[in-house]
Amino acid sequence: VPGTVGGAVIGNAGAHGGSIADNLLRATVLNPDGSLDEWPAARFRYKYRSSALKTLLRNSKSAPVVLSAAFQLKSGDTTAMEAWAAGFLAHRRSTQPTDPSAGSIFQNPPGDYAGRILESLGLKGYRIGAAQFSTVHANFIINLGGATAADVLALIDLARGNAWDALGVELVPEIMFLGDWPAQPPFQPLAERAP
Repeated sequence: VPGTVGGAVIGNAGAHGGSIADNLLRATVLNPDGSLDEWPAARFRYKYRSSALKTLLRNSKSAPVVLSAAFQLKSGDTTAMEAWAAGFLAHRRSTQPTDPSAGSIFQNPPGDYAGRILESLGLKGYRIGAAQFSTVHANFIINLGGATAADVLALIDLARGNAWDALGVELVPEIMFLGDWPAQPPFQPLAERAP
């Protein structure tokens, strides 16, 4: 899950069957012109690990930035909720890497898991430079120390190409790439790429 509320709101972060869309009431955003807007939850038009704002960010060099968010949380027994959260945390620690990473790299394709696909392609533990598909969970790229954006991008491109060529599955990045990237906008649909 992204480390900030803004990232979680933009990417509709979630785990274990829940997501930000389930609880967001509204968010305050800073527009590129410096004005503030309050977006009700419906304006985000949430989808799996995506939102209208995430789409805007992918298609524009300037987009609103989430400054704050208000949530409607469910009430419950504190002891039971703490035990529930501790269980999820223990599960996460046993199934996901604790090394520095950006979280899940790819969205799960319908009916499957990105980590399972990457593992079936032999990419679990595969390394380029100082970036590596985790040996704990293949859908995480970890930084072994000094990894560059180019290292990470090369792993992502390799995985996407292999999944498409071997399985006809398009792995869609869950993470956002901001800034200037060489050659092409990253991650055009593989079915549309030039041979």
